[in-house]
Amino acid sequence: MLKKIILVVLVLFIGLCAVAQNSINDYKYVVVPLQFDFLKGKDKYRTSTLTRHLFKKEGFEVFFDEEELPEELFKDRCLALYADVIKTLKIFKNTVQIELKDCYGNLVFLSQEGSTKIKEYKDAFPVAIKEAFKSIEALNYTYNPNSKVASNTYTVAKNDNLQKDKEAVDKAEAEVKRLKKEVEDLKKENEIVNKATKSVTKKDSLTEGVNTKSELELKQQDQETNLVKAESNLLKAKPNAKGFEIVDASNRLNMILLKTAAPNVYTVKGKEAIVFKEGDKWYYSENNTKSELRIKF
Repeated sequence: MLKKIILVVLVLFIGLCAVAQNSINDYKYVVVPLQFDFLKGKDKYRTSTLTRHLFKKEGFEVFFDEEELPEELFKDRCLALYADVIKTLKIFKNTVQIELKDCYGNLVFLSQEGSTKIKEYKDAFPVAIKEAFKSIEALNYTYNPNSKVASNTYTVAKNDNLQKDKEAVDKAEAEVKRLKKEVEDLKKENEIVNKATKSVTKKDSLTEGVNTKSELELKQQDQETNLVKAESNLLKAKPNAKGFEIVDASNRLNMILLKTAAPNVYTVKGKEAIVFKEGDKWYYSENNTKSELRIKF
């Protein structure tokens, strides 16, 4: 009886491994976070470096989430699995599991638990990660280049993001048109006031005309200034192999954006700064301060 139970469990285990193997073979890349949620600090105890090394040994092309991505992966993030190491609660043991998710956050594979009775974290976590990784090694990963991971769903999501970016640009252009219309309305209002002042006495007409004209001119000047600022502050993004070149209205280079693993997040070349999208707006962040950018991609 015991032999039959063992045989059934073994068959089920082999079947589950086969399903997981077919799944992970569809992916060419693995993206590893520089900081796991259960640790404080980037690459604490060299856990991220160890995880990347283990995946590389299995034949994956591996990148940190804050690292510049290859062009192929930047265009289609669904070619990658997104790894994470999770600490599980066990009494008297340090235990972890390795999970792999696709670009939509769906769980593709969850490793066996890797545990150790070592108390010191710097020694315990590397041992536990290696133990958990054995179940991934058992899958004998081989990339299948005929995979259809980059599905129509990704294309729809990508088109949806492009539509949102287009809507943001359309809003900016609508604001410029609105300012132009206000300037034209002010010009017409100025003409009406000038005609009305001609029926007043010459002295009063001159006095009131100067005051009225002065106020209108100031208001018109403010509107024209706002219009110029709106047009001059609109930056344009020119794509290149590593990201985008950002130029101003005079086509002068403002900055260079480099791709990261995160969507709509770029590092600024030569600076400790990032440019990222929040909602339907773009922001520039440096030294814990952020300011809004108007960029047309």
